[in-house]
Amino acid sequence: MSSPKRILFLTSCPLVWGGSEELWAGAALRLRQRGLRVFTGRSETWGSGRRHPRWQQLREAGVGVNSFSVSGLGRAIPDAVRRFLPALQGPVLRLRSHILAAKIRLLRPALVVISQGQAYDGCFPVALPEVCQLARIPYALICQKAAEIHWPDDALRELYRQSYRGAAAVYFVSEHNRHTVNCQLAMAVPQAEVVRNPFMVRAPQPLPWPEKSPGIWRLACVARMWPLEKSQDVVLNVLALPKWRERPVEVSFFGEGPMSEGIQDMARWLNLSNVRFPGFTDPVEIWRTHHGLILPSRAEGLPLAQVEAMMCGRPVIVADAGGTAEVMEDGQHGFLANAPTVAAVDDALERAWQRRSEWPALGLAASQHIRTLFPTDPCEDFANRLQALMDRQPG
Repeated sequence: MSSPKRILFLTSCPLVWGGSEELWAGAALRLRQRGLRVFTGRSETWGSGRRHPRWQQLREAGVGVNSFSVSGLGRAIPDAVRRFLPALQGPVLRLRSHILAAKIRLLRPALVVISQGQAYDGCFPVALPEVCQLARIPYALICQKAAEIHWPDDALRELYRQSYRGAAAVYFVSEHNRHTVNCQLAMAVPQAEVVRNPFMVRAPQPLPWPEKSPGIWRLACVARMWPLEKSQDVVLNVLALPKWRERPVEVSFFGEGPMSEGIQDMARWLNLSNVRFPGFTDPVEIWRTHHGLILPSRAEGLPLAQVEAMMCGRPVIVADAGGTAEVMEDGQHGFLANAPTVAAVDDALERAWQRRSEWPALGLAASQHIRTLFPTDPCEDFANRLQALMDRQPG
């Protein structure tokens, strides 16, 4: 009787856990339930992260957590070389890649899945695709975000091209991301598919429309506190315009992150009285009390906050970034700003305001539309794709 197939998931996420982890982790759990041997690893150090509830869930399901790591000898040698013997950096970096390739071979996976938050994260702090090539193990890439503001350096483009060219499959979360990587690398990425991320709400139908008390229209900006990409600063500057100070519109900024204090200081400095900062909150609870999403991102894959708002029956006000425009129609499911600028977002918000009596109908249309674009269980769908990919591999 043959032994069960093995699969290794590697994540390049620098955070203990993030939204980019949900797709591969959900697929890992489903593959483990089917009897496969499933292993995981990180390209960043753990710290106290191994106690995070989502890692604990994987461990309790029988997934081999931290079965592969670039820490230890494989990472310590180049750090020492960089500091004291820079002339030997190249040879020692190659030695590190061979050491890590040997680690992967010991696990004997049929496939390695490299999850990247950004399009090229899998090459830092070590080029994981190159390591898989040295190990002669097929690998797949997940690209959770590609953006024009993250352009690859010329010195690294060939490494990135080889990484994508050598993949058995590449999974993008939006057509925009696929097109962006094709343009940046000046090549058609082979074996590329678009997959859907899992959504964190379980709303089989739109939520009841929230009441306005006392006549206030409540918008939610749901995102990590990271204005470099999520543009909370743009929302605050729009709200500082005289007309929005006078209108009964309130924006709650839901989320956490390393720039939270700065965003709140900006709101105070602008003397805004129509903003709130509740922190992290369950998405369903957000949409029980808020009438729409505002998220004019500068860079995106496909924001789950937008998907979840639409699932719950709320219109969205978003900027044309990543896949935002791919899952909504301007004026039908919400309002699209053509850029993450104050002028463009003000224009989209003004159009929304003039049609505020239609928001419940727009939210209902959004809820119906988004359900036609997403599988019922995106993680199950992704697990099926990975299992089919493993079945196609020789040996």
